[in-house]
Parts: sequence; structure tokens; C-alpha cells
Amino acid sequence: MKRFLVLALILTLTIGAVGCSKAKVKTDKQLQKQEKKYDHYANKDVIVSALQAKEIIDKVENIAVIDIRKVPEYLIGHIPGAVNIWRPDYESENYDFGGMRAEKEKVEKLLGSLGIDSDTFILLYDSKGDYDAARLWWILDMYGHKKMALIDGGIDGWKAAGLDTTIDKPDITPKDYKFQGEVDESKLATLEDVKAAIDDPNVIILDTRSLAEATGEELKKGAYRKGRIPTAVWIEYKEALNTGEGADNTFKSAQELKKIYEGKGVTPDKTIIPYCQSAVRSAHTTFVLTQLLGYKNVKNYDGSWIEWSYHKDLQIETGDIK
Repeated sequence: MKRFLVLALILTLTIGAVGCSKAKVKTDKQLQKQEKKYDHYANKDVIVSALQAKEIIDKVENIAVIDIRKVPEYLIGHIPGAVNIWRPDYESENYDFGGMRAEKEKVEKLLGSLGIDSDTFILLYDSKGDYDAARLWWILDMYGHKKMALIDGGIDGWKAAGLDTTIDKPDITPKDYKFQGEVDESKLATLEDVKAAIDDPNVIILDTRSLAEATGEELKKGAYRKGRIPTAVWIEYKEALNTGEGADNTFKSAQELKKIYEGKGVTPDKTIIPYCQSAVRSAHTTFVLTQLLGYKNVKNYDGSWIEWSYHKDLQIETGDIK
């Protein structure tokens, strides 16, 4: 019975996927134009096109490709050789609320179970424009793993490049994994950091959620109150992506991104604290600001709205947002 239910769910997802809009396969000319985009990012080594990813997979011996999606999505088609994980695999179980990053030891155990060691080059992707990939990137980067990159566009970017997927699961040989060096907490904003930022003109609190969440019209599961953190500027994370009918969810160009963020006063001379529901979408914005635009002072608020809304004594704002 359990097997039947799993198969039925996979069939449902497959049928649903057929009916949804898909990224169009790009022409050779479009793919060549896209390749030039990466030269203008601040750190071009941490973001690769699907074609670059395919070349890395074919040539690099010690490599892991991590697919960060729910199991049924992975089962109906993934990048060849990719292993599958989902959010609970790298979340902590030691808080009164959900969504916090896993402790270093739990992440070490996870990576080792995936056949990864400290010398492994890791490629990360998902199906949402890399916001789950960026969340794991942020955790790994803070804990000390530097050999990694996001696949631009995730699974949509891969398919738009005309590359094949598979339903085959790879064999995994577990390894021992240990992060090298100290945890870099300069990449992290705590609750106290955010409290202090409200009255600090040199710090921008950046809400990366949907407009409905930011104005208090919508409350997502896991949060405790509607609204936003006082003084927050709003730029939804997906503004950094190429979206819409037939789009492939790849990142916009450096020039486009600069216009989006600086146009709202989110400038590199400030300290930026992005947040969302549980620091997933805000990790995506953190990636954009630090890796694509080269901002030096960006601190992802790990607790995000779940933690802020949990504390009933903390002030919130609702209604129109700038």
C-alpha cells in the first residue's frame, strides 16, 4: 500500500508538471550570451551555468551534486549523479520554533553520509531559482566549506540548456567529514543584531518575502504573527531572477541587480540584514548581494520572521511598505 501511494504521488506530480509552464530550451546564441554574464559578477567562481556545471561534472573526480527538493520531485527527474536532500536534513531540532540552521556537527554528519569530504567540489541546485541552494550555500560557507557553486537556474536552467535528466539514483560511499577552521559568524545576524539595527541609520533591514507577507495580509505556516520588522525595506528575493512565462529562473545580470537594489537604497556602504520567513529566501538575497554584487557587510538573519514573530514583546509593523 505504501509503495502504491508513493507511485500515485509521483504520477500526480508528473501530470501536474506537464500542465505547468516550463522554461523554454535556449538557442545556442542565447546560451552564448548567457555565458558572458558571469564575467561581470563579483565572484564568478561560485555561480556556474548549466553547461559549465555539466563540464565540471564530467571532468572533476571528487565532486558531489546536491539536489535540494522534496523526494517526489527528485524521483521524477534530476541531474545525473545528483543526491537528494530536503530542508529538515540541515535544520536544527534544538529551538522552540522551526527553520533554524543545523548545528555544525549535524551538517558534518550529513555531508559525510552523502560521500563528501573537505576536498569535494559541491554543486547545488533546486527548482525555485536556487533559493534552497543558496540557503545550504550560506550554511556551508559560514561553517567553512569553500569548494562549491550554485547551478544558475537550478533544474530549470539545466533543462533550458537542453541537458538530460535521469531517474537513476547514484551509489554513495559515505566518508568522514570535518569543517576546516572556525565558524565565520560575521555572515550571521542574531535577534540582538536586528533589534539594534532598527535605530541604526547605517544598517538596512531587508524583507525578502512576498508583498502579502510584508504588509501583514498573509501569515505562512510556522510564524506566529502577521507583519514585518520595523523600518524594513522590501525587495522580494525573486526580483533577482529571470521569471515569467518560459523563463528559466536564472539570475539577472550584475547591471540589472545593481539597479534593483541601489534603487531602493540598499547600497554597499551600509550593513544589510536580509530576512524572510526562515532565512531561505533571505539567504538567496545574501548570495546575490555578496557573491554577485560584491557587498562586504551582509548578515543573513537566521531566525527571520518566525523568530521575530515568536517573541510577543517585539514590535511589528503592518500595512504599506516602502
